[in-house]
Amino acid sequence: MKIQFFNKLGRTGRIYLSLVMILGVLLAVSGILVPGTLKPSHLLEVARQSVPLGITSLGQTFVILSGGIDLSVGEIITFTNIVGTDLMRGKNEVALPVILFLLFTGTLLGAISGLVIASTNMPPLVMTFGMASIVKGSYLLYSSGTPKGSVSPILRTMGAGRLGAIPISLLLFCLTFGIVLYISKRTIWGRSVFYLGNNPRAALYSGVPVRSRLVFAYAISGLMASMAGLILSGYIGIANFNIGGDAYNMNSVAAAVIGGNTFNGQGGLVGTALGALIVTVLTSLMTSLGIGQAGKSIMQGLVITMMVALYTSQSDIWQRMKQVARPERRDEHHASV
Repeated sequence: MKIQFFNKLGRTGRIYLSLVMILGVLLAVSGILVPGTLKPSHLLEVARQSVPLGITSLGQTFVILSGGIDLSVGEIITFTNIVGTDLMRGKNEVALPVILFLLFTGTLLGAISGLVIASTNMPPLVMTFGMASIVKGSYLLYSSGTPKGSVSPILRTMGAGRLGAIPISLLLFCLTFGIVLYISKRTIWGRSVFYLGNNPRAALYSGVPVRSRLVFAYAISGLMASMAGLILSGYIGIANFNIGGDAYNMNSVAAAVIGGNTFNGQGGLVGTALGALIVTVLTSLMTSLGIGQAGKSIMQGLVITMMVALYTSQSDIWQRMKQVARPERRDEHHASV
């Protein structure tokens, strides 16, 4: 009966159940090794910490599902912080125009990457790495190597404020997640991204405008990275060259992959959100235990490798379990006769 239950869940259901179990185990281990980490206040803080990564990973998921990867998200986050704090200079009057400008810029940078990839068949790894270098050079040139300025009080509230006990940034993530999930499930533009990763040639022959859909996927990634940069900027309040960078490139890919997303169009955003939580809880646990950055990188690499291996071999495993379940059903049928 247990095997039949898991078979009925399907690939997505099994992955989500596995992720919830992994998250539960991590929280239990954290509660045992670091007393006090299971208090509601600490759990809400961990959830708040996962917001920028979660938002970035939502955009990264669109790219991964289309068969690509975006290595520019970390630098777009930093660009948003450096330019945004300098333009705001702590003033509410300019907050909205600056926020809209930065969101537009992030979307444009992502769209340019997608357009070049779609038009030239350049490998996404190469194109987005090049875009990351361009963006980094741009904000270094803009700031003359010295970050300056501060965010407006409004953005500060969005990044660090609370509505009662609930972080406002967490509410913003829930709103963003709902909108992006709707786009991925209920719109032609969102659903077609899955087709690109699964079989680009078949998608083209079936009438899917591959070029515009690729541009759309990377534009969403750039938009989400810029949004994450705004929330991070609101939390720390000042300009900082180390706010984004390679850490968010790696962690956003890790969250998407841990969440069950593959480069052939299989996966979903719910898994990504759970993956971002798992990455954040694991990082927080290792920090509490005094594990350095080297140990964190090793552990993260091991987790990604194991999860990919699990998802890759999952279909074979479940096929064997189904074969085991069939004789059980036949036996039940004969017994009833």
